[in-house]
Amino acid sequence: GVGRGSGLAPPAHLVGERARALEVLAAGGLVCASARALLEGMPPAEERPAPVRIARGDAVSLEGLVESLALAGYEHVERVEERGQLAVRGGIVDVFPSTGREPVRVELLGDEVEELRAFSPFTQRALRELDAVTVYPAAERRRDLSDPGDEGDPARLVPPTGRRPDLVFKPDDVQAALAEEGLPALDLEGASLLDPFPRGQRHAFEAQRPALAARGLAEAEVELEGLVRQGRRVLVVFPHRGDALRTQRLLRRVEAEVVEGTFVLPERPGVSFVVGLARRGFVWGELGLAVLPDAQVFRKRPPRADARIGRALQSFAELRVGDYVVHEDHGIGRLLGFETKTVAGVTRDYLHLAFRGDDRLYVPHEQLAKVTRYVGADARPPALSKLGGKAWQALKSRARASVRELAGELLALYAQRRRASGFAYDLTSDWLERLEASFPYRETEDQLRAIEEVKADLEAPRPMDRLVCGDVGFGKTEVAVRAAFAVALNGRQTLVLCPTTILAEQHWSTFRERFRDFPVRVEMVSRFRSKAEQARILEEFREGKVDVLVGTHRILSRDVVPRSLGLLVLDEEQRFGVRQKELLRALRLEVDVLALSATPIPRTLHMSLSGLRDISLIETPPEGRRPIRTTVATYDEQLVKEALEREHARGGQSFYLHNRVETIEEAAERLRALVPDLRVLVAHGRMPERVLEERMHAFLAGEADVLVATTIIEAGLDIPQANTLVVERADLLGLAQLYQLRGRVGRSDALAYAYLR
Repeated sequence: GVGRGSGLAPPAHLVGERARALEVLAAGGLVCASARALLEGMPPAEERPAPVRIARGDAVSLEGLVESLALAGYEHVERVEERGQLAVRGGIVDVFPSTGREPVRVELLGDEVEELRAFSPFTQRALRELDAVTVYPAAERRRDLSDPGDEGDPARLVPPTGRRPDLVFKPDDVQAALAEEGLPALDLEGASLLDPFPRGQRHAFEAQRPALAARGLAEAEVELEGLVRQGRRVLVVFPHRGDALRTQRLLRRVEAEVVEGTFVLPERPGVSFVVGLARRGFVWGELGLAVLPDAQVFRKRPPRADARIGRALQSFAELRVGDYVVHEDHGIGRLLGFETKTVAGVTRDYLHLAFRGDDRLYVPHEQLAKVTRYVGADARPPALSKLGGKAWQALKSRARASVRELAGELLALYAQRRRASGFAYDLTSDWLERLEASFPYRETEDQLRAIEEVKADLEAPRPMDRLVCGDVGFGKTEVAVRAAFAVALNGRQTLVLCPTTILAEQHWSTFRERFRDFPVRVEMVSRFRSKAEQARILEEFREGKVDVLVGTHRILSRDVVPRSLGLLVLDEEQRFGVRQKELLRALRLEVDVLALSATPIPRTLHMSLSGLRDISLIETPPEGRRPIRTTVATYDEQLVKEALEREHARGGQSFYLHNRVETIEEAAERLRALVPDLRVLVAHGRMPERVLEERMHAFLAGEADVLVATTIIEAGLDIPQANTLVVERADLLGLAQLYQLRGRVGRSDALAYAYLR
């Protein structure tokens, strides 16, 4: 109910909502607008969307119902999960009323409403039958469906407009505004300047918690852009003016005004940074307003003492039937399905889990925090736990002991590193400045910060151990290039360790190109080099004639002996095995270590975040970089054909990932038949080295339109003209793998597409 206790009834419910919004803004530290101006800012009655009433047996067409809901501001989505959303499938319309607790499913038979049900937004299953429902608007103005900019996109809402509000909220203004609207006065006796409602009465307004999931500045800017596109006036509340100004300077895609002193709500959608206190944010569709604490947008909150290391499930939508899960108290189970049950008069959604034998468990949705997705070391299914047994508790105890033992080893290692004396490099050379000036792109602020942090580590008299973490293509390699150059200028050598031969060759090419005008020699050892070539290169490395040596785990062999090793660069350290990591651990005591990763394993990331290792984050995409459009759907030959031909038509190339060597040639033949005008090449890791090298070079040179490959393309390939990726059986790959694979496209200013089938 809106405006409970105020004596107001619809259609005057908007007044109660607006007044309550002022109270919330004030409580958050924002002295906002007068009630008069807010009320006057409402559109005229003829421009406001009308509520849509739906009853069983009503005569209504599907098109008419959808159009009415779109005019009322409902956003068209594939699956209804939040208020203000609308989905259409055949003759079924799902809508989540802006003032409702549950979404509603309308089933049409011809032009008649046959069934009307409330359903669960979690399981999408029906909860109960309804006779009728009134769907109140999700926007303050009617959408103009004739507007070409709006046509076909119900998610674009016409933002609310009106006169600028005043600066101070006065109870007299509320009464005057109500009188002008012909509404009864509120009992505001004793109300303070920032508290317009009497104590002891309940008042409510319909708003939503902001659905923000940004994990960095770049993602936060995308989220803010989305809110502005929806017609929101976005207020990001910072506790300190300095934080607001620093964040404003870092923004690249969004313009934000830092507002100081008296504040006026802007008339148009946009982003404003204000100084104040706000513990929780909200999005209010009726007012076109989003109030967000800075920590909620930019993720600056300090971790809670009880924060879990593994991420708990947030909703049922994250799981599929058949998935293996881990219950905190009972162990490993398998998801049988989702069920809605009424127990002791309370209706809830449950996870139905199977354990060993005939053991079954129903987990209510409020206990989702105890359930996490099972992540195994390989593709084999895990053994299910026995409910009530002691094995799971014993396993947890052993795991805790192992963690304590590993933590002790790591603490001892890093304590030794802190005590060890390293080599302090001199970085005053003019050549270093010339190398930096020769970088053909404009560095992002994050990238420059990472470079300066690595420089400071090299100048310090202790060994460096830094993780540079950033998305694929965000400029991590350039950080390593400058570090290796600085080390070479001081007469010491660098090892660049890569997880794959293809990536090693890519780095070899990049380092040679960057050092082309300087007396710094770069070589590579890999299976693409003959034994005689490798022996010659290793001998020259031992003599100090090679400054930078690039390679796979081959460079960790005993015959690789540097003359004066100063720096070890690890690209995607998490992809190396236990034996290699033991050798790397010993090296960490002697030389500077720079690790690069887009998807660090949890242990590496936790060590960095907890201070055992230093970390630099590159969160800002390069200038001109556009987000990759990613589609997850079942396999559709027509869609694959259209995607590959569209990329070819704009002069680009495509990757087609088929991760089974035994059937990869068959997959390539299917593609050749599907797109006969395109040139298709095949590449996989079991090919003879020379054949694989020739095919990769041919694709790099543009001699093929589609590369059908295994996950050999996962790490490091930099082919700016390749901007479409199709992954076959994406469900068989890990999340980190998919993330890396998706990074093979979108490495230029062209719009890139990834299709996960």
